[in-house]
Amino acid sequence: MLFNNTATVGDEGGLKEYLGGIQKTMDWKTWKPFVAGAELTFIIPAIGQELYDELSQPTAGLDAAQKQLKDKLRMALAWYAYLDAMPSLITVTGDGGMVMNSVPNTQAMPKWLFVATVKSHQEKADRYLEAALAWLEWKADWFPTWKGSASFLIQKSQLISSASEATKYFPAIQKSRRLYLSIRDYFNAAEEEFIRPVLGAAFENYLKGKLAAPEVLFSPEEKEVLALARKAVVQFGFALAVPYLNMNTDLRLVSETDGIVNENALTGERLNIIRSNALAAGHEKAAELRNCLNAQASATVFPLYYTSDLYVAPVESGHVRRPKNDPSNPFYVL
Repeated sequence: MLFNNTATVGDEGGLKEYLGGIQKTMDWKTWKPFVAGAELTFIIPAIGQELYDELSQPTAGLDAAQKQLKDKLRMALAWYAYLDAMPSLITVTGDGGMVMNSVPNTQAMPKWLFVATVKSHQEKADRYLEAALAWLEWKADWFPTWKGSASFLIQKSQLISSASEATKYFPAIQKSRRLYLSIRDYFNAAEEEFIRPVLGAAFENYLKGKLAAPEVLFSPEEKEVLALARKAVVQFGFALAVPYLNMNTDLRLVSETDGIVNENALTGERLNIIRSNALAAGHEKAAELRNCLNAQASATVFPLYYTSDLYVAPVESGHVRRPKNDPSNPFYVL
């Protein structure tokens, strides 16, 4: 585990070093299952089993870079564990069933405070984990175990591989890892449905292969194509996901807990407008991508695309023929 096997959460290397607001002493064995569950749910999928195993060694045996990363991941892990533990820690469970503590001079947490606390913990955990992952990508050369792992190859071969990257091309995501994870499969679906038909399977696989090999440099033309493809993927993926997301006006995921509405969710009409706008933006970027490919492709630039059936030579006027518009779409590509 990323935390030491301590007697209490306040011991050196324990949870209390990373959590604010814990005034009471609590046994480590009370928190350990929640820490293990949070690692399994949030940390291991984000960094891969190989790097997790490396960082799980005693801190004294790690180098400076590993210690820095472990410390950053602990910040996120502590709040994820706290989040998972909250519903259970406010009750006492035994052979007699489940009851609530009634300590003198204390009272049960009201519902509104529970809801606000959950939202605050969730925001902290997501923000800290995204910051740790951004630092890991920045210092990737320091972690050969991670760069050689299956998790890294799968993650980096995706056009949109993190919340930070999604935010770069669609600022409304606001580096929210929770929102990114809710849309990630739709980004992958958008690649298959909208981008592969533009790039062609061979050229797409070539680009994704280079993404998974960060030591290989992209040419300026390839960087331009990747940027356009990513802009299109983010818009298409978001459009595919919108009907299944419950969001507020800040595009944050919201929910209803025990009859208490946490936020005012967007209306169906507003979601449809957002979806239509995202689809239109996606098709616009896909058209730009197609034009860019046809304008620059040659026997030496994008040769896989140039020799495919998708390539259309620019006409003498300098314009590229565009596909026919579908009357069923709520937009028109000029």
